Amino acid sequence: MSRRRIFSRRNVSRGIRLPLGLIFIVIAVGFCLMIPSANINLGDFSASDPDLPTPLPTFTPLPKPTKPHIGRIIFTCTRGDFNQLCLVNADGTGYQQITNVQAHNYYPVYSPSGASIVYASNQNGGYFDLFMFVFEGSRLIRLTDNIGNVVSPSFSPDGGTVLFANRAGEGPTSLWTVKSTGDNPKLLYAAPNNIVAADWSPDGNTIAFAMAVDRPDSYEIFLMDADAANVRQLTRGLQGIGGSLDWSPDGRYLLIYAGPPGDKDIFRVDVEAETASQLTDGGNNASASYSPDGEWIAFNSLRNDDQADIFVMRADGSSMRQVTDNPEPDWQPQWEP
Repeated sequence: MSRRRIFSRRNVSRGIRLPLGLIFIVIAVGFCLMIPSANINLGDFSASDPDLPTPLPTFTPLPKPTKPHIGRIIFTCTRGDFNQLCLVNADGTGYQQITNVQAHNYYPVYSPSGASIVYASNQNGGYFDLFMFVFEGSRLIRLTDNIGNVVSPSFSPDGGTVLFANRAGEGPTSLWTVKSTGDNPKLLYAAPNNIVAADWSPDGNTIAFAMAVDRPDSYEIFLMDADAANVRQLTRGLQGIGGSLDWSPDGRYLLIYAGPPGDKDIFRVDVEAETASQLTDGGNNASASYSPDGEWIAFNSLRNDDQADIFVMRADGSSMRQVTDNPEPDWQPQWEP
């Protein structure tokens, strides 16, 4: 795994049954608390004083169970003439296609609670709009309505707002937001050049986005505050950065892909240290996404054939394995929370 320093920070514009003895202790302590206290100097006692009562035991919660199959991944799946949405367990079991419409569907992302997904679709004809599918009750909600051509949705950490890139009119694709109810779509950041991907940081304070600088098909990564202030360029000098990015759950890293045409690799960007570590070597890879625990990365790759498939690897690039194997492309993977 190679590491490169390629950045600068220049600004750009179930009850509980207690043992009987423990019950008596609790009652006794409670009775003592009812007696008016005298002024006590903590220095009169030491930790080894035999007259001091034994402290009550503390409760240590059990660790959370590991998700079966490491969790599930939603992704864009090209099936026939259209791009649909599919699900699969991260161990390759449980594949299912969840949309089957005469339209294109892209960029699926889960809400922070996992109760719904948002994606871009042209199922109403014309340009792409954002749609939310709520799993309970199988409800489909249209979030935007002909406000432009939208891509790359990303939820705010509280799930109340969706960030997305949108080209409205003839100007560059810029950053917009809309409430998860579909209310109040509005421009957040009027970009000087086209933005192709954006992601909200886990703490909600920062937005990362990929924007064209010198060439329309090659991008740099920028950061800005959640209110669109303090826009600054992060990456410089890494060849051929592509149009996807994903924050690690702890907010330390960004996953991007970069490289010459037809030979893209996944990189992990340490935002504070301003370094990039290459995690893959060959295979033409893209669209990397962290698992909720930060221990795994899903991505699409052409390493085994001429169609994209979903792969997973450890967060350090080790233990890589293939998840899907379909004669048609599987791409843009995102993990279920």
